[in-house]
Formats: sequence, C-alpha cells, structure tokens
Amino acid sequence: MRVKFMVGAVVTALSTTTFSTEQPRPFYQTDMNPLTLGYAGPESSFPMIQKQGAWRWQMATNIANTVQADSNAMSGDNILIDAETTAIRLAVEYGLAERWSMVVDLPYINHGKGRLDGAVNEFHDIFGFPDGPRGDRPEDLFEVSYQRDGQYLVNVARPQSGFGDMGVSLIYSLDKSWVQDLKVGSKLKVPTGNPSRLTGSGTHDIAFWLSATNPLGNQFSHFLTLGGTLIEQDRGLLSDMRNSDYGFLSYGVAWRYSPAIDLKIQLDTRSAIYKQTALLPLGSATTVSFGGVLRLSNNYILEIAIAEDIAVGTAPDVVFQFNVTRNSSF
Repeated sequence: MRVKFMVGAVVTALSTTTFSTEQPRPFYQTDMNPLTLGYAGPESSFPMIQKQGAWRWQMATNIANTVQADSNAMSGDNILIDAETTAIRLAVEYGLAERWSMVVDLPYINHGKGRLDGAVNEFHDIFGFPDGPRGDRPEDLFEVSYQRDGQYLVNVARPQSGFGDMGVSLIYSLDKSWVQDLKVGSKLKVPTGNPSRLTGSGTHDIAFWLSATNPLGNQFSHFLTLGGTLIEQDRGLLSDMRNSDYGFLSYGVAWRYSPAIDLKIQLDTRSAIYKQTALLPLGSATTVSFGGVLRLSNNYILEIAIAEDIAVGTAPDVVFQFNVTRNSSF
C-alpha cells in the first residue's frame, strides 16, 4: 500500500510540474541484428536543434535477444543467430551555429549468451507472440554462423565485445510553416569496430535522411523519418553479397499524457542490406516499438521501450531500450 502511494505521488508530481515544451521525438532505434548492426542509420533521437555553443549528451542501452535459424536448400544457405546483444551508446551533440548541430556517437557492443531467454519466452507466451525457432533451442547458448555451399562465411562460436563504429552527424533544422519540426541530416560512419567480432561492419558509410514532426490535435503528434545509406564496397563483413545502399523508414504516433509523460508507438522498416540470399535474417526487417518518455526534470529525460519483430525472423525477437538524455539547452 505504501509503495503504491509513493508511486502515485511521484507520477502526480511529475504530471503537474511545468516542463519545456519540446516536440515528441522518435524512439532511438538501432539495428541490433549481429550481422547488420554496424551500418549507418539516422540520428533521430534528439528532439530539437541545439542552440549555438550549447551541448547535451545521451546514453542509450539496447539489449536484444535473438534466436533465428533459416536455410535454403537451393542456394545451400544456412544461418543461425543465437545471441544476446547489448549496445551501450554515448552520443554528444553540440550547437555549431543557428539551426546547425553536430552529433558524435560511439557504441560499445557485447555479444553474449542468452541470459534473458527464459524471460523472453515468458513474454512471448503472455502476449501470444510467435516463438519461431526459439522452442527448438536450449536456453543460454551462443552461436552466430552463416554457411553457403558448406563453407562458413561467418562462424563466431564464443561471446565477443568491443567498441563499435563511430558516427559523426550534421543536422540542419528547416523553418517551414506547414510542419512544426523539420530536419535534414547526414551521417558519416567510420569503421572503428571489428567485423570479425561483429562489433562493426568494416566499412565507411554515409546516411542521409529527412525527419518531420507535426501535431494531430492537442495531445497527439506523429513523426516520420525517411532516408537511405550508401555503403562502401569491396571491404568489410560479407562484402561479396552486400548491397551498395539500403533505405529506411520510420513512422510513429505520440500521446502527451501529461507535461512529463509521452506514450509512443513506432514502426521501423528497412530494405535488405545483403543480396543473393533469401534467408530472412539477411533480408529486409520490420519492427514495432512501444513505450514512453518520462521527463524527470527540465534537464533529464528517461525513455523506455520494447521493440518486437512483427516480420518474424527478420530482426531480433525482442529489444529492450533504455535511454537517458541530459539536455543543457532547456
């Protein structure tokens, strides 16, 4: 009873506190498939352009639990991904000039055994999500392998960890009367990770995107991110079967429950990074995320979300997202 009272008091206090009215932002969504996570994507996790000379930082932790298995007898392809991947990402944004910001981000990545296998199995049972190949595998195992015609192109049998690929983004905020918040951005990703450990792609990539946020009434907003990535050829992970580019799209709706709380649902999809294969984990991917944002003060924001692979077998079974932002520009 006392715990319920304390929780209620905290929520009430947060709901009645006056906060800055920044626009709802997309969930920080990153590709957590061990074979595709190293490629550049959009920097869409900061809600508004930074003031000149001001800065802010963001710490995001994504934990993905994956059990995927697929094969194709005609092409001789066989893939198995049984891993729990954790990506801890630090991003720092600095206001370069009016409407211009720069973001530098660096992840630390760990591929390990599935410590959350049991919890994910129960989560799927509770909500009726399909298990895919999970039911055929014992818990707490690790293996990431891909074979073609009996030859291993990827064979990682032990847990791996290390720093991932660093990204540098430039973001420009446009002033348009027909949309509340409109940005264009570009990102250069450099191969500071190790492709043999699956902590990076081994390629230089350039991403371009357009993102917009607009109200849907007094309490609801929707947001869209659309763009693509150019991938360096002839080097890196599985370079012989990789596309030179891929596209991505994100769309979400936010409900401002109170000045301190946003509840959101978001759809993310991308085209295939690899070609010459029909295996689901190497093709296009679609996920849905749901969760919320809690403004702890004018300076600190906490974001919590869960992402599910609605196109089963194309993305990790479940991703738990935690994101803390320290915003010094409020």
